[in-house]
Amino acid sequence: EPTSCGRDYGNTNCMMFNMVAPLEMALRDGYHPLLEEQVGPHTGKAETFETFEQFLQAYFDQLAFLIDTAFEANNLFGEVHKVVRPVPFLSALLQGPMGKGQDLSEGGALYNSSGTGNVGLVDVVDSLVAIKKVVFEERHVELATLQRALDANFEGYEELWTRLSHKVPKFGAGHEEPKEILRRVMACCYEAFSRQPHYRGGYYKPGYWSMSNHVAFGILSSALPSGRKKGQPFTPGITPAPARGVSFTAHIHDVAAIEGRYAPNNLAFNVKVVPAPHDTQEQTVERMAAYVRTYVQEGGLQLQFNVVSSELLRDAMAHPGKYPSLMVRISGYNAYFDDLNEDMKLELIARTEHPLGA
Repeated sequence: EPTSCGRDYGNTNCMMFNMVAPLEMALRDGYHPLLEEQVGPHTGKAETFETFEQFLQAYFDQLAFLIDTAFEANNLFGEVHKVVRPVPFLSALLQGPMGKGQDLSEGGALYNSSGTGNVGLVDVVDSLVAIKKVVFEERHVELATLQRALDANFEGYEELWTRLSHKVPKFGAGHEEPKEILRRVMACCYEAFSRQPHYRGGYYKPGYWSMSNHVAFGILSSALPSGRKKGQPFTPGITPAPARGVSFTAHIHDVAAIEGRYAPNNLAFNVKVVPAPHDTQEQTVERMAAYVRTYVQEGGLQLQFNVVSSELLRDAMAHPGKYPSLMVRISGYNAYFDDLNEDMKLELIARTEHPLGA
């Protein structure tokens, strides 16, 4: 998360924001299936939407509502922080507080910002594309029927699940439609987060990384139109969902096309690459460097590697302690594989494995 060191009091992880929740609410007129209560505004029942644009606007309205709610909660927390936890020593180390006569918690820094970690963007995009295609363009199923399938976790709707999972364009596979919808969602999110100052006088900056919350939020979420089933993890950071037959270069092109101005708190692009058995260390490093160089030259912001096979991870999961030094990249941080919980291990194993060898 980029900041201006020594001048910016950048609370770059002031909140982890679940972008899937407003989608669940848009499908149910503001009702949240986990909380089992009306949380958001009434934006229309599933059977009332006549066009995809109407439904997309409902998602934007629920998104803006939850962002405003998060603003209120975080600002209240900040007001308390000013009183009970001022930071005089830290205030002496940054530019601004001495001249203003204000503690950092009161907005004394030269620059004040707060960054968010937005979780589940790719799941939202893939779901919106699925709704657009299957409901409003192909007319294969009505939105109300799709909602019932989601509530049933696709039990009894197996044919629909297959269509949603395998017949709809996904982000990261080189299709233009998911990239355009992703751009619109990120633009809406950026506008909502940056439209009003927070308690220290600065602005919120959206970012797209999840740490391990893509697993935690997934456990708490219902089935999605993307084909993801209830309780399964979201995709980590901005990484495309696992899919067969999609090359690493296709992922690179789609993620690099993301407009960085919509992600001022940065993003996490997590990939798993596996060298061929005959590759030397020099060949492996050279090929990884070539991928990184291509990604950055196309405008990419940041790239995180796991250089380990799913087979080895499965063996490590089955035999704890066999690989005590095995370290993996999650989404913004590293951890020893043995220290992770079962859900997090399974998510790492399920990530798309890209061959690195020629």
